[in-house]
Amino acid sequence: MVAAGCTTTEPDRAGGRGLQEVTVLEIAQPDNAAPAQVQAYASEVEKQSHGALRLHFNDDWRQGEILFEKNTLEDVTSGRVPGAWVGVRSLDLIGVTSFQPLVAPLLVDSHDMQDRIFSEGIPLEMARSLEGHGLMAVAVLPGPMRKVLGVRRPFREPVDFWGAELGVQGGDIPEATAKALGATLTRMSSGASLSGLDAYEQQVDSIFGSFYGLEARYVTANLNLWPAAMTVVLNEAAYRGLTDAQREVLRTAATTAVPAALEAARTEDVSAVAKLCGQDVAFPASSDLQLAALRQAVQPVYNQIAAVDPDNARMLDRLAALRATVAAPPDLSVCPMPGAVSARGSFPEGTYEMALDNDARWQCPGGPRQGTPGRRSWFSLEVRGDKVTIRQRVDSQTAPKESAYNGAYSTLRDRIRIDSLNARWSFDGNALRFSDMTGGSCGETVIWTTKPWVLRTPPAAGAPVVPEGTYETVLSPADRHLCDGQLGEYLLNRELFVPQDHPRTWYLSFTLDGGVVTEHESEVSPTAIARMGWVGSYRVYGNTFELTGLRSTANYPAGTDRRGPMTATFTFVGRTLTLTPVGSWRCESRVLWTRHPWTLTKRAP
Repeated sequence: MVAAGCTTTEPDRAGGRGLQEVTVLEIAQPDNAAPAQVQAYASEVEKQSHGALRLHFNDDWRQGEILFEKNTLEDVTSGRVPGAWVGVRSLDLIGVTSFQPLVAPLLVDSHDMQDRIFSEGIPLEMARSLEGHGLMAVAVLPGPMRKVLGVRRPFREPVDFWGAELGVQGGDIPEATAKALGATLTRMSSGASLSGLDAYEQQVDSIFGSFYGLEARYVTANLNLWPAAMTVVLNEAAYRGLTDAQREVLRTAATTAVPAALEAARTEDVSAVAKLCGQDVAFPASSDLQLAALRQAVQPVYNQIAAVDPDNARMLDRLAALRATVAAPPDLSVCPMPGAVSARGSFPEGTYEMALDNDARWQCPGGPRQGTPGRRSWFSLEVRGDKVTIRQRVDSQTAPKESAYNGAYSTLRDRIRIDSLNARWSFDGNALRFSDMTGGSCGETVIWTTKPWVLRTPPAAGAPVVPEGTYETVLSPADRHLCDGQLGEYLLNRELFVPQDHPRTWYLSFTLDGGVVTEHESEVSPTAIARMGWVGSYRVYGNTFELTGLRSTANYPAGTDRRGPMTATFTFVGRTLTLTPVGSWRCESRVLWTRHPWTLTKRAP
């Protein structure tokens, strides 16, 4: 493992010849991936140094500990790890109170306000007080808004908090806020269970990432307690071990990374809200009167911040003046406008997750009853190609992952068949739902249909698609003779309207609509009224296009009026679809479907 001050030699990525020395700073972090804001800073450091100075993240540091941020900061000052990133709300746990005005409740309650504060360099001013505590803040970065998650009811006004069990993270200010609102506080580790809580102060992306949206029902839309601003710190020894040029890189990157970090915070809040809406989490808003009552209720917290240090009192006044100048209302989280629930075309590939109470499975008479009553189990559903796989973790997210189901599926409009299971399906871009399931056991039905499956990992960006709509191509008279003389192959040169000695040009089209394919044929012109030739179902997965259950609507002899399944690979470029047969196709099917490319002439609405 590389550490602070450790140098390695690598090829010079700046365009020079030979090798360059690379210094790597090891940064502890509580999660399994650094937030986008910290990643933006790391990218700027590497960019400003031309690859000669980098941050390496040591994941899951102090994972599961209630005071994970305080303990991490002590690890940095003791030299156990050279650096870390932590939320600024936790710095007063080691005696640094200069950031308390930034996290005063309901003061910085919009990204516009946060943007103004960072543009004036105020957080870096606050960071100077770290120097007397054995730490150097090399960057302070904006973060998403911390909101209130209501487990069974919304929290919109002071009376909602009276006597409630409120989960908090961080230092003195979250604790003082809970007490000012009349709540009983519980300090929480990262990703801890909501058991016993009535509410939890948390950012929406963490609510989604910790699966809280599967059991808690409300997030107050415009109650933004404080921004989850964060700082990257080094101990003094690690900082002194850097050259002047390297320290300048860290300072410059701290400024140039802020716009990208702020945009990441805005994007994180919007995208996470959309995901939670897919889990049926509601976003009720507080009225202006309710917000005013909340501000009055937390006034003792402001008095506490001002009493700690005269500089804090002056900073509170400064931030209040800035807030009046910005004049931005609290950021409001709203669900996207609902569109039509989609069950069209190919089944949506990706990886989905769902948490289920074990009690739901124990209600099934007979059969295996996995899991401990009163606890939960966690499931992942992977859809790849024509296969579906379910894996489960019984009783705990950290339990060993077990295989629960493997099968193949096919779809037709809003129906899906998975081996012997039959159900309806819908997908709104985030949540996959199954209903009306038949053909399986009670336990299988409970797992598939009780809760929505939330998309966690979509298919790779740029995955090939075949748009729904109408496609056209033309078969020449010569094309129609390609299968002459082959046993049972005579449909291509069968005249559709007027018998002729020789077949005429054949104008073909097919339409893809919600998993159904219909093919039409005309010998007159591309614009003439065509007769339906074949109807069936199709699906697309990976780079594969599959036709199944094709049947002719014409009066053809028995045995020639049904085709399929037929599998092809495809390319779709611009408006051109090209199919290449896979495996054995009948001659006429190969000519009709794959002899020439198809042109998309009308997209589905």
